[in-house]
Amino acid sequence: MIDLVLCASGADEVRIAHDVARDPHRRARIVRRCADLPETLAVAAAGIGDVVLIDIGVRGMDREAAAELARTGTAVVGLRPPDAEPAASAAAMGISAIIDSASPLQELLEACESALAPGAEGDSTAWLENPLEPTEQRGTLVALWGPTGSPGRSTLAVNLAAEVAALGSESILVDADTYGPSLTQVLGVLDEAPGLVAASRAASRGTLDAATIQSLLPLVRERLRLLSGIGVASRWAEVRSASLDLVWSRLLERDAVLFADVAAPLEEDEELSYDTAAPQRNAAALSAVRRADLLLAVVAADPVSITRLVRERERIEELRTGELQVVVNRLGAPVPEARVRELILSHLPASAVHVLPDDPATCRRSAWDGTLLLESAPRSPLRTAIRALAAQISAAHRDRIAP
Repeated sequence: MIDLVLCASGADEVRIAHDVARDPHRRARIVRRCADLPETLAVAAAGIGDVVLIDIGVRGMDREAAAELARTGTAVVGLRPPDAEPAASAAAMGISAIIDSASPLQELLEACESALAPGAEGDSTAWLENPLEPTEQRGTLVALWGPTGSPGRSTLAVNLAAEVAALGSESILVDADTYGPSLTQVLGVLDEAPGLVAASRAASRGTLDAATIQSLLPLVRERLRLLSGIGVASRWAEVRSASLDLVWSRLLERDAVLFADVAAPLEEDEELSYDTAAPQRNAAALSAVRRADLLLAVVAADPVSITRLVRERERIEELRTGELQVVVNRLGAPVPEARVRELILSHLPASAVHVLPDDPATCRRSAWDGTLLLESAPRSPLRTAIRALAAQISAAHRDRIAP
């Protein structure tokens, strides 16, 4: 017998409860009827019930809530109300199945039995370890991260993305900094919209499709698109981990190089303040670093910044799954380049160390004018070094997707 936890609208709740009670085969029983999502989460956390039957239109029911239910080991079957529009898919929401709320009891129970079958397709817990992957990963994700202290990560992200676009590949710049989003200002974009928030919200509702992604990626110059950040830093709680995993998957379906600019903190910050599941301010950084094909660790050419980077070695190794390269920014006299390279390679498992020359005047002019280095200083040594790095990234992307 299947123990059901039911959270549905009034008419559907009464009908389903009646049908289960009148079932001559006694295949299931309702062990709890919940009024809302918080009660359902509490019941599942207490280990009550085998399957949660829940109206996907219940307030707060999204990919994050499905993740929390799945962590309890409870199978989840969604009930789609007749007026639900657009219809979300079970895979996108991270649950076992979604069926019409008006379905007969036989179909409801078959869905529940399928959800409980070991290793069954659509297992509601499987996606926690293997987030929804794109049908074909055609893109390359480059995460730009750096230790605390403004090492120049955002400036590098913008100019790398522009150089890759200039070299002929589609480039997508993602402002995933939940502490100090700035890429719209760096690019001189006046009409700012919270693209990452909108994408995360659509992902949590299971409605993030190719058309939605396209609408959130305005073209800021030829072949260069921008997924803007959260706008106001206080909106960080709207960007959730499970939703971001799906955002990366959808973006990686495109033949493009993604540059994700993320904040410095990499700790699991929900552990600091909460006893239960809660938003993580560092979710964007953690999600991007874990998913990145290439992690570019950006560090300033000074002892403090390099020391901070080295101290993050253990955390970086714990999180990253892709290649690690280091970019040393603002190198100038009297610091010897060879010594800096040797110092970093002796402490970090980096496959390469790139060095960018110090050029404060050019960077200030570019920032105040809202221009790219390829526009304001095309012959500068800094622009030349960034273009060389962009060429390597573009070539690696082409090699990765080549048949």
